[in-house]
Amino acid sequence: MFIDIACSQKKKYNQNAFGDYYLSGRYPELKRLVAVLSDGLGSGIKANILACMTSTMLKKFMEEEADIEKSCEIIMNALPVCKVRGISYSTFSAIDCYDDGNAKIVEEGNPDFIWIRNNEVLTPKCEIIPSKTFQNRKMKVYNIKLELNDRLIFCSDGATQVAMGSKEFPLGLERDGLIKLILNKLKEMPDISSFDLSRYLVKQIGRASC
Repeated sequence: MFIDIACSQKKKYNQNAFGDYYLSGRYPELKRLVAVLSDGLGSGIKANILACMTSTMLKKFMEEEADIEKSCEIIMNALPVCKVRGISYSTFSAIDCYDDGNAKIVEEGNPDFIWIRNNEVLTPKCEIIPSKTFQNRKMKVYNIKLELNDRLIFCSDGATQVAMGSKEFPLGLERDGLIKLILNKLKEMPDISSFDLSRYLVKQIGRASC
């Protein structure tokens, strides 16, 4: 089974850097792929640097199959803490996937990933691991089995909170709004590539913010 993966982003208005950071790596000899998306709280260069630090460290830990709980605690303690929110400056989503479909997903702070099979959204079980350092942070760990033509969509809250306060989306687009966009596009183009789907979603999210 080939894993098709892509990422699309859009900079916040009047910023010269993305607030999110994405990394991925393929390991053909292991039939394995590791990918991380991190969202640095805030925007611009500061958010980009902190998201880059998070993605780089987490990708390395996952490549080495380090203990995920200890790894995430190390990352959260390595980053500066927001004086207002009392949390360190990055959230993340990460996946460690093999060509046989076995995948491990770890999330902290980002919207729950979206798993679609045959135009239906699946709701997998997860293990919730509270942070030992930050009382208001917890990790979600999933172990899932993918099938051919499954779709996994990861995003930061920049996608789900877009247009918040507007007449059409008073609470933002939200996860349900994003799911609706995805299902409509997959119904129209079931074989769309990950690259084209991600670009389409970013474009539609951008329109919602206008």
